Amino acid sequence: MRVAWVMLIAGSGCGFVAQPIRDDGPNEDGSAAFDYASCPATYHADLPGPSRYRFIPAGQPAWVQIDACAADMPGATHLVVLESQPEIASVAALVAAPPIPITGNAVWIGGVQQRNATVPAGGWLRFDGEALTLGWSSGEPNDRGMTEDRQEQFVKLENNRTYLVDAQGSDNYSALCECDGKPTAQAASDAIRDNRPTR
Repeated sequence: MRVAWVMLIAGSGCGFVAQPIRDDGPNEDGSAAFDYASCPATYHADLPGPSRYRFIPAGQPAWVQIDACAADMPGATHLVVLESQPEIASVAALVAAPPIPITGNAVWIGGVQQRNATVPAGGWLRFDGEALTLGWSSGEPNDRGMTEDRQEQFVKLENNRTYLVDAQGSDNYSALCECDGKPTAQAASDAIRDNRPTR
C-alpha cells in the first residue's frame, strides 16, 4: 500500500495540514510499491509523507552524512531530495524549529554539483538524478564569489532561510535523511565520488 500526503501551507505561517490519500496500486513501471513502514524506526521527523525522515544532529562533512544516510537502509535511504517549493518550505520550517539541536545552523540535503561544471549555477543534481534548479535564491549558488573554482559542491538548507545554499563539503553540518525506497541515482553518486577528498 502506498500513502501519499497532500500538504497545505498557510500563507500566514509555516504550519501545514497533512492528509493521507490511499493508493494501493503498483508503481507506474509495474513494480511493487515501496512499503514505507519498512523504513528504520529512527525515521520519524515531523514532515508530511509518504517518505520518512530523520535528523542526524552531529555535524559532519557532506560525504560523511551521505554515507550515514545511505547505510540506514541501503538502496532506500539518502540525504533528503527536495522536489517542490512546498517540500522546501516544509523542510525549512522544520530546520527553523528543529526537534533537536542542529550543528552549524544548517542541514545537508541531497544535492551535488558535477565536477565538469564551468559556472557556479551549472551541473547541479538532486540525488534522484534530476537537475537541481528549484529552491535557489538570487545569488545562489555562487561558489564563493560567483566564479566556478570547485569550492562549494554540496547543498545545505540553513536555519531561518527558505532557499538552498551551496557549501563546501568539508564543512560540518547536521543532515536530514529520507527513506523513500529509492537509491541515489548513478549520476549523483558519480558526482559525490568526484567531489570527495582524495585519500
